[in-house]
Amino acid sequence: MAEQPKAASGAGGGGPSTERRLWLTIGISSVILAAELIGGWLANSLALLSDAGHVFLDIFAVGLALYAARFCRLPAQGRSSFGMHRAEILAALVNAFTLIALSVVIFYEAYRRFLAPPEVRAAEMLLVAGIGLVANVAGVWLLHGHRDINVRGAYLHILGDTGSSVAVIVGAGVILTTGERRVDPALSVLIGALILYGAGRLVRDAVDILLERTPRDIDCGQVERRLLSTPGVGTVHDMHIWSLCSNVRAFSAHLVIDGEGQRDRDAITRSVQGMLRDEYDITYVTVQYEDAHCCQPGEH
Repeated sequence: MAEQPKAASGAGGGGPSTERRLWLTIGISSVILAAELIGGWLANSLALLSDAGHVFLDIFAVGLALYAARFCRLPAQGRSSFGMHRAEILAALVNAFTLIALSVVIFYEAYRRFLAPPEVRAAEMLLVAGIGLVANVAGVWLLHGHRDINVRGAYLHILGDTGSSVAVIVGAGVILTTGERRVDPALSVLIGALILYGAGRLVRDAVDILLERTPRDIDCGQVERRLLSTPGVGTVHDMHIWSLCSNVRAFSAHLVIDGEGQRDRDAITRSVQGMLRDEYDITYVTVQYEDAHCCQPGEH
């Protein structure tokens, strides 16, 4: 007889406190973006303009985390039996290909500037990069230590942009002291490579979800061993673990139970659901039970 427990309520997403932090981070990053776009134009610095592209990636990442936090709380209805989680993946793919195009533009402009380095106003470049660094540190502080997997991804984006701000500051210092203007396009190539790397990871993660692959931080063998350690569970087969979006995971399996398990299936269900939720952040859980004495070798 099959039992299919409902998914835990409130799957994925974050609360009002999480949303406030994300909105504040978006506000800080937007100020950085505006400052670097204006400062990059005034200082004639490709490194600042490239870093502005990196900041745009950060804003999208944080916005995506906010979007997921809200969408994951919407009830499933009609034809959307799992809700609208996968819309996040489509947006991520569009963003990734936009960033790849941005990287190509940065590389091309850097090549032109290597051939004929223009005048760069290093003092303005240093000032704007310093403002960006302070704002990025504030964003890192806001998102540091958060348990939500989607917010942790946004945190890593902001952390990477903090490193880019430090690189621009160092470059501005080199230009001020040595007058070597090729440092600016060299830094823009570095930042363009970081953007390309981030876009590549975005494509990889989105494709993994679309192909319904097991999340990279979950070991299926370990999950099976944990299931087999549950009293009453004899064997496990037809086990599947996949993601609906970046922070919502699902699980299904057939559990062959012995006599002890037959006496209290509800206890097994609660134990399995709790273990998967607490240890693997899996909130949609479906199990089907089979009696050990009904299953012959090779019949699974």
